[in-house]
Amino acid sequence: MNYQRYILYFILISLCFFSPISLPYESDTGKEVLKLPGLSVKADDSISDITGISMKLPEDVLAGTYLRVIDIIRNQGRLSTGPFSISYMLESSDGNQPGILLGEISIQSLVRGGQKMINTTFPVPPDVRAGDYQVRRFIKDNNIQGESGDAGSYLPGGEGHIHVSGIEEGGIIGYSEDPVYSQESGTLFTRTILTNSNEQYQAETKIFYYLSQSGMISDDLIFIGDSDNFLIRPKSEITVEDSLSISDDIQDGNYFLVFSSLPVEIIDEDSSAYWISGDPVSIIRPLTDNRPTIPAGDKIPTSPEPDVVTVRTDYPNILYIGEGNKITDSVTNIGGSTAGIVRVEYLLSSDDTGSDAKHLDWWTIHNLKAGETRTSQLTIGVPGGTHAGIYYLTKKITVTSSPPEINTANNFWTGNRPVRVEYNPSARIPDLAHVRTKFPCANPGEDVEIADTITNIGNACASQVTVAYYLSPYSSFDPSTARYLGSWEISSICVGEQLSNTIVVTVPADLRNGEYHWFSVIDPCTFMPYCG
Repeated sequence: MNYQRYILYFILISLCFFSPISLPYESDTGKEVLKLPGLSVKADDSISDITGISMKLPEDVLAGTYLRVIDIIRNQGRLSTGPFSISYMLESSDGNQPGILLGEISIQSLVRGGQKMINTTFPVPPDVRAGDYQVRRFIKDNNIQGESGDAGSYLPGGEGHIHVSGIEEGGIIGYSEDPVYSQESGTLFTRTILTNSNEQYQAETKIFYYLSQSGMISDDLIFIGDSDNFLIRPKSEITVEDSLSISDDIQDGNYFLVFSSLPVEIIDEDSSAYWISGDPVSIIRPLTDNRPTIPAGDKIPTSPEPDVVTVRTDYPNILYIGEGNKITDSVTNIGGSTAGIVRVEYLLSSDDTGSDAKHLDWWTIHNLKAGETRTSQLTIGVPGGTHAGIYYLTKKITVTSSPPEINTANNFWTGNRPVRVEYNPSARIPDLAHVRTKFPCANPGEDVEIADTITNIGNACASQVTVAYYLSPYSSFDPSTARYLGSWEISSICVGEQLSNTIVVTVPADLRNGEYHWFSVIDPCTFMPYCG
């Protein structure tokens, strides 16, 4: 299955630049070559200059739902940038309302000539008035010069316009069946029905889940997870089923489950964007899940302070994305005094050094005595935004105690075998693939046609699909070094469906002699929200 950030289908093709012959090349194998002699690139010392290339927005967005922004920016300067962030503001076309900050994204760097496609969603506050708006960008970077604004320096180019429909025109209405808590797995199961009451426009939304002891959103809520994004057609409803792993940090007791289609930070108690379970859920863990066991025989402590280490961790060969996965873990205190609070953090890393580890879950232990071993069966969740691939399960132990733990060198643990992270084969997900792509030969500056055919070999329909076309001097695709040419936008493609399209693109006129490569890229993040 194709679950990479970009589903790549690339063709190396002889573009025939500066040649009197201009014949199309056709590929079923996925590879054709074009060579131009002697491409050379020279950098100079001007400051970076980020500009907008294009911004794709839907025709309309409902207040209280999510606005999907597909934005392309480019570094027009002569140097690579350092880290910078871009804020997106919603500004009314008539100028009679103050700008509304939708959200912010961060970018680590952008090389000279590099382009970046930003595909994300922002919540639109429910109190936004109906009307026509413009989405504007503002960049925060000390090396970028521009007009000063509240959110940074204005970043022009290809800005998008959108109509916002007010909540009086209809929006998202939700209700949930009584949640079920599994004591054995420590998992809360929910089933929610979401309805789009607007008669004209589809809506993109998601569900946030919180626990509340009082049943009031004004009290301290405990965030326990969120769903994927969903598109709901006008006057339609969908059913959302989720399984939520309850952290050991949460004390046993009775909790109301709070559902919200927006982050609770941007809604008030009178909002219809949230609803609460009618009865509280009893969160009680079995005593056998976290039972202390005292090893036989006396052991000489290694130090007078607490010293907590891993004894054994059993975990499956495959972890499923977006689901709870059971592991059995044991830790022991080989020190000479009690460890007051022990927190074991579980992470995923792409290598056995744990250098880029991503948080999964926690196990919290109280009062681990000297010489004592604790064993627990845990359910750890793999976040929906995780890419499929081979990873290493890692752990980090943190001790809060008096006296404090001195020896922390043994607090890090990495599994001795990798684990495969993938989507559950039974999950309903789309899987898009190329069938046939026909690329042309051309000269710089010419308008040419690209004929493309894709199909859905998955088991669910895909909506809002983007197929983007690039030209690059490198045989390996990297959006920061490729030249964006255009895109094919597909509203939906269902299981087994095959779609074809011919797009006209312009070969950049400033290309120098050298070897270039065509790329046709199906971006899963435009139709699979968990890719983030």
